[in-house]
Amino acid sequence: MPRAAAAVRQTIILAAGVGARLGTSGTGTPKPLMTVAGVPLVGHALEHAVACGCREAIIVIGHEGARVRDAVEAMAPAIDVRFVTNSNPTTPNGESLLVAEPLASTRFFLQMVDHLFAEPVLSRLTSAGLNGAIVGRVLVDRAPVNLDLSDATKVRLAGDRVTAIGKAIRPWDAIDAGCFVLSRSIFDALRSVPSTESRTVSSAMRQLVERGALRATEIADIRWIDVDTPDDRAEAELMVSADAISCGAALPGPRRGSRP
Repeated sequence: MPRAAAAVRQTIILAAGVGARLGTSGTGTPKPLMTVAGVPLVGHALEHAVACGCREAIIVIGHEGARVRDAVEAMAPAIDVRFVTNSNPTTPNGESLLVAEPLASTRFFLQMVDHLFAEPVLSRLTSAGLNGAIVGRVLVDRAPVNLDLSDATKVRLAGDRVTAIGKAIRPWDAIDAGCFVLSRSIFDALRSVPSTESRTVSSAMRQLVERGALRATEIADIRWIDVDTPDDRAEAELMVSADAISCGAALPGPRRGSRP
């Protein structure tokens, strides 16, 4: 059985892509710097990590990387940030994760820069630990709302064990919400992806599934959005506005000031 997890203090944020579906080329703004409620997506991701106890963020940059780096540094987030570069941001996101391998801790969270949550959820992934047999946990949503299911990554489950993952899975039990806790064994899984497949994060997860090494944690009733299109961004604005009304404030961006 997995042992209780030690606190996870590092997150890796994938922020290298071009963001073509969101129309970033038309605005001149790289996807990580597109705003929701006045805060860049990368700012939301960093605040999410801080709220869940992370002390370090590794941000994988690529498209307009220097601009993204300058913007993050100007935010002065309340977390230590290091950057690595995917020199070809058109490659699948698994290639971006591999770029971060030299800086990865024994255990780390993985976040997608374009996934926005109504409240912090990373800590849910650490309710049970990882061991030599269990390499990762993925956050899943059994009752997704306002998602493009045709493009979503589906998950089939047996209890909390993931038995299949991919966009074409039928039948499916839940949707991959784009947050993970992983051990460094994920990098071996990435390298073992067959040459006939794109080296995506999902293809690496399929390698774990074959070994019975991937588990799922449910997001329950927390709202979230994968901000891939202008409509998604508009929906994210509504989600954050609704939270501002119910909670008295919008989901905050990175805090300014000295690092802890």
